[in-house]
Amino acid sequence: MAKLTNPIDKKIVSLLQQQGLIKSEAKSALKRNVYKMAPCDVEKIQNYTTHFGLDAKETLIEEILQLRREKFISRIISEDQLTRTG
Repeated sequence: MAKLTNPIDKKIVSLLQQQGLIKSEAKSALKRNVYKMAPCDVEKIQNYTTHFGLDAKETLIEEILQLRREKFISRIISEDQLTRTG
C-alpha cells in the first residue's frame, strides 16, 4: 500500500529544493519540523485520548500536523523572500 502524502508536504519539499536542498535533506527537514513530536506533546495527546477516545486522538494529531505544516511553509516563504530582497 502506498504511503499517503499531504499536498502541503509536497509543496514544502519543492520549496526547500528550490532553496538548494536535495530531496532527502528537504524530507528530513519536513520530518524534523512537522512530524517529530516532543515527549510532552505525546503525553498531552495520550491524556487527550484517555478522555476523548481514539477518533479524537487522530483528529487532534492531524490538526497539530496541519498547523505545523502551515507554520513551516510560512517560515520557508518568508525566508525565501528575505534572501531575494536582501
